[in-house]
Amino acid sequence: MTKIRSASKETLKEIAWDTACAVPNHDPSVERWDPCGAWIRYEDFENHNSDYGWDIDHVFPVAKLRYYKVPRILWNHVSNIRAMHWKNNLSKSNSYPYYTATVEHCDNINVIIAKGYNVEEALQYQLRTLFKIKD
Repeated sequence: MTKIRSASKETLKEIAWDTACAVPNHDPSVERWDPCGAWIRYEDFENHNSDYGWDIDHVFPVAKLRYYKVPRILWNHVSNIRAMHWKNNLSKSNSYPYYTATVEHCDNINVIIAKGYNVEEALQYQLRTLFKIKD
């Protein structure tokens, strides 16, 4: 497994962007879908005024990593970061493994929703193993 040690925000941004879903007939360097199917645009990183803004999401939330006393050096492991529409990241908050999304795409625009998601079992196992969490 690869660890990110003291990675810059720009490096984390690139890694997170690469986790987002490339969409057929759309330039993947410009726009993609987040894990909930919301449109995000590369240029709108951390832009909460944009309908296509996105943040770096920690799949296993930082608050829970602190609770379990997971070393900070592991928080930004490539398995634990992903690009997520800022509204979905806000609604996800510290929820894990089940969370609610508030935005998904409908054709070429984003629409407001309330839809539940679960982090995939395989990824849950990988993160529990990485972070040495027995629960």
